[in-house]
Amino acid sequence: MRRPLAAIAALALLAFAGPACTVSRVKPEANVDIGGTVRTADAAVPGARLVMQREGDVGDVVLTIASIGFACLDSANSPAICHKGRFATANPSGAFVYHVKGRDTQSTFGGSAVLSISTALPATANEAAGASTTYRFHVQTEKVDLPIRLWDPAVDAGLTPAGVQVTFPPPAAGLIPRQLNLGVRYTVEFIRGSEVVWRVFPAQPGVVFDPRLLEDSTGTMRVIASASRIHVTETLGDEVAFAMRSGARSYVGSAGTPLSRGAPCSVVAAGKSVRVAPCRLTDGAFGDGFAPVVCSGSTACTEPPHESAIVDLQRSARVDLIVVRGCTRACRVEASLDGADWRLIGVGQGNEAAFALAQARSERYVRVSGPNEVDQLTEVSVWGPAKQSQPRSLLVAPTPSPAARGTVPAPTKTRSTVWIIVAVGILGAVSGGLIVWLARRRAPAR
Repeated sequence: MRRPLAAIAALALLAFAGPACTVSRVKPEANVDIGGTVRTADAAVPGARLVMQREGDVGDVVLTIASIGFACLDSANSPAICHKGRFATANPSGAFVYHVKGRDTQSTFGGSAVLSISTALPATANEAAGASTTYRFHVQTEKVDLPIRLWDPAVDAGLTPAGVQVTFPPPAAGLIPRQLNLGVRYTVEFIRGSEVVWRVFPAQPGVVFDPRLLEDSTGTMRVIASASRIHVTETLGDEVAFAMRSGARSYVGSAGTPLSRGAPCSVVAAGKSVRVAPCRLTDGAFGDGFAPVVCSGSTACTEPPHESAIVDLQRSARVDLIVVRGCTRACRVEASLDGADWRLIGVGQGNEAAFALAQARSERYVRVSGPNEVDQLTEVSVWGPAKQSQPRSLLVAPTPSPAARGTVPAPTKTRSTVWIIVAVGILGAVSGGLIVWLARRRAPAR
């Protein structure tokens, strides 16, 4: 089972359990102007290409680091859903405007939809993709003036005696308008194709992390400055979120492969251990969910709950780092030398979790367990003591591509991942709109 399918299920639950849809204060037949300016820290961006999308109807504007609009900016490879986007081009002073009706800013049931506008800069000579920004907002007035800002810092990622250090300057003073410069946080993101290799969050300029978290991957890295749920004036979007992405730089991981690469694994279900082959937990791919099947070929068998996953190194080895990817809520991580006596290493919460052991010791088995968590795991990496590396940059010259030579970045999401975002938006529209409809029916007549 692909990991994105699990993401749809999890986010669908959030859509139905989330806050009620915000009621629109704009008349459906009203003429609405959604405009603004596109600027960098230095100047306006004339000719910037923008796309506006309706992304969902849940009341709070929560940040999505990757958005439909981000993928739609690549006109050569954009998915079919982008045909519903509204495109615009900034004039010589960086200004743009969309002329829409009030109903275009609303959900089916009259709520205020979450809209987004995305734009990007051309890739520079050392970038695989240019800097981009997504600004998400509500429309609660007939004239909206949005400050779309692009952040294009000099980014580096290099090996130091302490680990991988990522350096970047914060946004220049004045780039982010004062009303929006609240609670801005940074994420360092390493991507391989459509897979997230690792995210460092929250991060700060100069953040340092273990190079083994990147394994032997090659891909692109970027830094993202973002903020969510900022309450502003109606002219700025009422409640907004934004993600300013730096240009993407190509990198090459330096750590090699973990001890666990290619190791066999098993799943414990109904108290029994069943070997799973091939083992998707140790194959070096970070996008496939484990999703083991115990009832293979038996129509009378009902798949039991999967209690835990066990990786077998097939020999005792010195271990000082265990990395687990794919925990959506909480995973219990344990290690054992004999498969009988287990010691707790830690509890992981989040898609990426790393456990550095205070002292390396011999282990053979690693067990990961948690209610409804085992299927969602994507990789379990077990490492021996780190080796010293010579200081150097991990960044390399980008691989030439049509997107890198053009005016917009290549999308880091596959088409299937874009459809996940779309599906979540649709679920949010249905759930949020239904809440508003029920509230209106129950309201006393005046």
